[in-house]
Parts: sequence; structure tokens; C-alpha cells
Amino acid sequence: MAVEASRPLSVNLQRLRSAAGVGVAELARRSGVARATLTQLESGGGNPTLETLYALANQLGVPLAELIADPPPAPGVHLVRAGDGPRVRGATVDARLLSRTTIDHRVIEIYAITLVGDQVQRSHPHPAGTREHLHVHSGRLVAGPDDDPVEFGPGDYADHPADVPHSYQRLGGTVTATLVITSPSTR
Repeated sequence: MAVEASRPLSVNLQRLRSAAGVGVAELARRSGVARATLTQLESGGGNPTLETLYALANQLGVPLAELIADPPPAPGVHLVRAGDGPRVRGATVDARLLSRTTIDHRVIEIYAITLVGDQVQRSHPHPAGTREHLHVHSGRLVAGPDDDPVEFGPGDYADHPADVPHSYQRLGGTVTATLVITSPSTR
């Protein structure tokens, strides 16, 4: 799963790494991301996988949206047109970040997702206290913690801990859903 390289990713990665007081070599070592890849991302290039982005976000102690998005919008109406928003994609998941905000010391990320293909999207644990909330609009899938997955159909909703290994797998039809990720704020 990859995200299109972007200026927000480059700027955010440099800012967050600097704020953490970590050099490129040290962040590369801690995250398991090649130093050359990290340097390329900070210069605005590359095509990182979702796993790479989460490895960096987890080491920096921030939600994924903190890496890929522009700063949150000012108060007022925030409209995201169909097909807009930072995109992460791969063989199984195509996701667009619609919004992120912080409320009562919780970061809330809202994604419009589509699942295609038959591969399993496996996710490593996110930071402690992170939960994923999934509302399915169309199609069928199995998702949730690896030790307690749930089968979903159109209209179904569930939330689950995401600070444990978890996965998503399409069972039938094109799956469209809204994914909300809540995690403790690092600020």
C-alpha cells in the first residue's frame, strides 16, 4: 500500500523528527525504514508503503494523519470533494483522509476507504489506546483484531482495538466504508 509523495509528508516528517530530537540515521534504525528511503521522503520524493508510514508514525508517536496531511483547517465549514484528500493505497485498500481533529486529548482521523482484491491487509499495532471504528456502506469483509475478527456486510458497524495486530479482507463485492481512527493525542 503506498501513498503519493507529497509536500505535507516531507514537511511533516522533517518537523516531527526534529521535534523528537532524532536524526535521520537514528529514526531509520528505530523504525526499520532504510535511511535512503527516509532521506528521499524528507526531500519530497518516494512512494512509501502504508507499513513504512506507520513504522515512522509509531516511532514518532503520532497518528498517520500527522504525517500525510496539511495542518487542520480553521474553524468553519471544511468541505472535501469526492476523490480529494491525502490518499494511501495498495493492492487491497484505497483510503482518502477526509478529516483529522483533536477533541478531549484524542486524535480523530476519518477516512473514506475502498477494498478491492482478495489479499489480506495486515496492520501492525498502532500506539497504545488506538481504536478503529468501521461503518460499511457496500460489500462484505472480515476485519478486526487478528484474534477476534468480525464479518461485516452493508450497514454494519463495529469498533475494535487497533493497538494489537489487526487486518482487513474483502469477501465479496467492492467494499466501501468509513474508517474512523481514534488515538491518544501526543500534545
